[in-house]
Amino acid sequence: MRIVSATENELDEIMGLIRDCIRDMESRGIHQWGDFYPTREIIDEDIKNGSMHLAKENDEVLGIITINQEQPPEWTSVSWSNKADRIVTVHRLAVKPSRQKQGIGRKLLDHAENYAIRNGYTAIRLDAYSGNLRALRLYEKHRYIRVGQIRFPERPLVFYCYEKILRDQ
Repeated sequence: MRIVSATENELDEIMGLIRDCIRDMESRGIHQWGDFYPTREIIDEDIKNGSMHLAKENDEVLGIITINQEQPPEWTSVSWSNKADRIVTVHRLAVKPSRQKQGIGRKLLDHAENYAIRNGYTAIRLDAYSGNLRALRLYEKHRYIRVGQIRFPERPLVFYCYEKILRDQ
């Protein structure tokens, strides 16, 4: 398996993976994503600005992760530990349902952390849907610390905000 930057010709395959993940989550009672998020336009923008990374094996997309500096306005209410401006964020981490529980999500998160360290970031921030226990366990196993919670429209449960300090500010 290798992790690479996404290209525009992979947009349809990425959207297929997202649809599969939505169906899988909904079958487990997790209403984190839907038609409202993540949209094709959001993913297309991730690809165009180079922030979408893919876990691939034999040219098949197994997982996705967006790594950038975008912090939703809802995050301003959170008491983040790291006050520096060298913050990187993780969004839209997803693994093809048929390939889950094989360490792909862990490898994508490791990739994000290595990217952050290589590029001089002092911390990583992310949010995770409180009803998605697999995602919460992944972040907590990676020693992310829960620092608050927020709400997003169209989601019935809160999102937990996590932070991992990579080096002193």
